[in-house]
Amino acid sequence: MADWEEIKRLAADFQKVQLTSTAQRLSERNCIEIVSWLLQRKMIDLIFTSDGKEYMTPTQLVTDIKNELYINGGRVNLTQLSKVIGVDYNHVSNHINEVLKGHKDIHFVLGQLIDVTYISKIAGEINEKLQQQGQINLSDLTIQYDLPTDFLQNHVLEKNLGKLIFGRQDKNDPKVFFTESFIARSKAKIRGALVGLTRPTAVHAILNHLEISERLFFSLFEQSCSYGHLTSRLTGAQYIPNVYSRSQNEYISNFYKQNNYLEYDLLTKLGISDYKTYLKKFLGQDDVRYLKSCVVSKTILDRLEADIDECINSKSHLDVLNNVPSVFNDQDVQVLLDMVLTPQKSKEVIFLNGYILSKAFIDSLSADCEQVVEVNARCAVESGAYQQYFTDLQVSKGTKGDDVEDVKVDKREERRKKAAGGKSGGGTQGRETKTKSTKKYVRGKSAVNEDVEDEVTGKKKFLEIVSMDDINGLVQSKLEEDGLDELTPHLVEYLYPTLNQKGLETARNIYKVTISDRTANRRDTHNDLQNRMNALVGDVRLFDKGLKLFPVDVQANLTKYLLKTHCTDVVMKLLKYISMEENLSLLPDNCTNEQRLKFVNELPNDYRNPMLTLLKSLSAQGIEEFLNSVEDALTSCSMILKKIDKKKDRIVILNCKHSLLEQLQVTDDPAIVLHLTLLILFVTITQNIIHTSGRHVSAIYAYLKPHLNDEQNKKLSKYYDLVSVVLNNGDDVDKAKAILQEEIDGIKKIASEFKKIGTADKDKN
Repeated sequence: MADWEEIKRLAADFQKVQLTSTAQRLSERNCIEIVSWLLQRKMIDLIFTSDGKEYMTPTQLVTDIKNELYINGGRVNLTQLSKVIGVDYNHVSNHINEVLKGHKDIHFVLGQLIDVTYISKIAGEINEKLQQQGQINLSDLTIQYDLPTDFLQNHVLEKNLGKLIFGRQDKNDPKVFFTESFIARSKAKIRGALVGLTRPTAVHAILNHLEISERLFFSLFEQSCSYGHLTSRLTGAQYIPNVYSRSQNEYISNFYKQNNYLEYDLLTKLGISDYKTYLKKFLGQDDVRYLKSCVVSKTILDRLEADIDECINSKSHLDVLNNVPSVFNDQDVQVLLDMVLTPQKSKEVIFLNGYILSKAFIDSLSADCEQVVEVNARCAVESGAYQQYFTDLQVSKGTKGDDVEDVKVDKREERRKKAAGGKSGGGTQGRETKTKSTKKYVRGKSAVNEDVEDEVTGKKKFLEIVSMDDINGLVQSKLEEDGLDELTPHLVEYLYPTLNQKGLETARNIYKVTISDRTANRRDTHNDLQNRMNALVGDVRLFDKGLKLFPVDVQANLTKYLLKTHCTDVVMKLLKYISMEENLSLLPDNCTNEQRLKFVNELPNDYRNPMLTLLKSLSAQGIEEFLNSVEDALTSCSMILKKIDKKKDRIVILNCKHSLLEQLQVTDDPAIVLHLTLLILFVTITQNIIHTSGRHVSAIYAYLKPHLNDEQNKKLSKYYDLVSVVLNNGDDVDKAKAILQEEIDGIKKIASEFKKIGTADKDKN
């Protein structure tokens, strides 16, 4: 008030001076110049207003700022001050420190001046809100009053707490304030909820129902924890009432005492997540075993061990699954058996599909099958299946003995000597004296129950002595008597490899006994093959003689066909013979030239070079090279190519003609009839035979035309054209087929009677 009186007195003095007349008055221009001169010399410090018409001292500016702060209720913005006072914003901003200097009750916050009166005002408002709501959060006040959180907490709430604001600050969250009555209400709500719960409940469900914050719940729970406990201090935690824990422990204890096991899933369903820790605490020092799905007492192990001993002593079987709790899975049963079965007991029983079977019981089943095994083993030896399997096994394992190799070397040397000069009387005119050598087989090598890989096909071979169906038929009736129907397929599968191995051993013994008898017959087999090879080579020579009657261009095609068919058959028979001699895998009938070449390259030197030359001759331009090389190949196989006998050649040609006539009489296919007719006419006219396919019919007919009369040519030409129409699906196929059926008898007649007609014509001429 004293300052205000001083202001009034100065204002009266200023008005008195203004009303006083002076002898000399300064113009406005002179006043401006004087002020400017004083400012330039820094004799005075003035602030221009925004319109530039007035001056203001810094002291006056500070005074005006304080006055506006008071007028605005203790909170004013610098921008607002600049407009109201009429000075530039920079002047206001530059003099803020002078305003704050010496005034601790004034604060500069976010471009605003706030004094203690405003702080007291909002403290009262906050207290009123706190009393109404019971709890306030600093973040809500920040939004409401547009002030920083730190300013509100340090200068408003904490400074006035207990003075203007009556409440408590949360120790866990300093930004939350509440009243004592609110805490009391919250405690009562929490206590009521916890007392009313009788089963595990998620904490978030309790919070949603009570409408209490998570932090407040956990802070007040310690004062109500006598009613239960929390699994953790996280939002996803559960509240476990004490009454539920007691009931749970009683149920688990009674269940364990009655059943001697506890299932992990049961504990999980009862709300025990960490069941391992719980079981260690619950069972204490009890002698228990932990399985995959449950924990069991030693009582169950002792009972199972006694049942297994009874099974062994009675030479019977035991249904394990019916002797253990039904909740046990296969892994649990296996773990139990590993605990119970000692190494000695493991040798006396087997575990199969939930059953324990004594070895004595298994042996009785196996004994019932021994007779069938022996019969099947003998059949395998007699049919040659075991010999082929044994040969493939030795080749795949590469376990041929040194003694066998020595015998082979001696035998091959002997064969070479006999092949070079094996005919009595000198030269090559004597009688054949060569006999086939006897093969010595490997002894002492077991070939049982092993797969053999075929080098050509890449597939596994396995000799089955007794099949699963055979075993099933033998043991099924006995298993049905014992009530083990469901175990039949599993027992059959278990017995199968054992019985099959026993069958292979039986076959091996039978094979050793009969090997001497079989060796005696091998000489006759060698002679038969030698005769067949001579016949085949003779046919090739006669075919070559016949095809040379054709023009050169036709000869090439006929030669190529003969090499591909008849000559290739000769090569394949030799390769099969060698594979049997050397105990090698047989080549398939439809093998390629690359497969044959690979097979020959892996043969011993005695066979390799002659057979390579013979294989190479299959790609030659003529038959001579094949005929030259086949003799060396036969010699390497201890076979002799017989001398050419013209009488036998005539017999072969005559037999070939009769065979063609027989085929002609029984066939009704027009194309085949034409082919056979032309072959018969060729033999009749040339007294030679040829080996051709249907593709060469036109070439044969062209050769035969000059040797036929006009009527025969006319019929054959017409028949040939009709066959071409049918084979090429030309126009009027049905009509052509009908005409062919009418003409077929006439064509057959030409083939069968040509010799007689040709002779008659010759006599007339």
